[in-house]
Amino acid sequence: MLDVIKRKLTLKVSIALALLTIPPMVAAAYFITAQQTANIEQLTLSTAGIAAQSGAKMYAAVLESGIDNGMFMVSDLLDPTYEDIKGFDFGTNPRFHTKYDFYTDRMAGPLEDKIVESSPDFLFAVGVDINGYLPTHNARYTLPLTGDRAKDLVGNRAKRKFADTVGIAAAKNLEPKLVQEYHRDTGELVWDVSAPIFIKGQHFGGFRIGVSVASVQAHKRHLLIQLSSVFCVLTVLTVGFIFIMLRRAMKPLEQLTEIANQLSTGEILDEPIKPGTTDEIGQMAKSLNRIRLSLQSAMRRLGE
Repeated sequence: MLDVIKRKLTLKVSIALALLTIPPMVAAAYFITAQQTANIEQLTLSTAGIAAQSGAKMYAAVLESGIDNGMFMVSDLLDPTYEDIKGFDFGTNPRFHTKYDFYTDRMAGPLEDKIVESSPDFLFAVGVDINGYLPTHNARYTLPLTGDRAKDLVGNRAKRKFADTVGIAAAKNLEPKLVQEYHRDTGELVWDVSAPIFIKGQHFGGFRIGVSVASVQAHKRHLLIQLSSVFCVLTVLTVGFIFIMLRRAMKPLEQLTEIANQLSTGEILDEPIKPGTTDEIGQMAKSLNRIRLSLQSAMRRLGE
């Protein structure tokens, strides 16, 4: 293969041009891929922020409607009494009833489910009070209690106080949007995106969206594979195009090389060499034709 490359000027020039062309293409591919994968993360978190803010407003509207309809009072929300749910072994995660969780189960649950189902990257979408108490979870995390602590930890996560650092920060946050990295006790790594909930002008808690880091990373890998495939194909096409164009450009030179070889053995002395172009190759053809005429004249003199 090396001997073939050494003998073929077209291949040598093609390889040289490819070596000059490919590094910038690789650099461009890396830059574009990094930019697009970063955009996926930013777009997902931006979408989650909008969903959290919308969820906070709708959750507040649900609770305020309950107050207006006499279902409970503002004080039941802002200064709640937590009653232990007995009869199950919850370990270090006790569950509680409040004077309003029956209402959020019926009215806020469907709202939360619609939000969490709006994106495949969302793991949860819930409202919590300022103490991290979560009265109503998404349907996927409100399965019937089994008494098996491990199963219930995953399958039934409602009516708990999420008083960890991330949970309390989300519950007490007053900024329009708060993004935190969160290791759930079920093992998933998520971005916790939250927005504050205000009831009758007073801070109630926060609406939390859990964005799956693994899901976003999967999107990034998929995009990376797609872009890498596109750039690989583009590189092959570019090198192939360079080779074909050089092949076409070098063909007249190869023909002149063959003619020169034949002239050196005394062949085709009677066949005129016509230049096909006016460029350097055409000038070379004219020079070979003059050499042919000189050789032809010399051969005639020798014959005489």
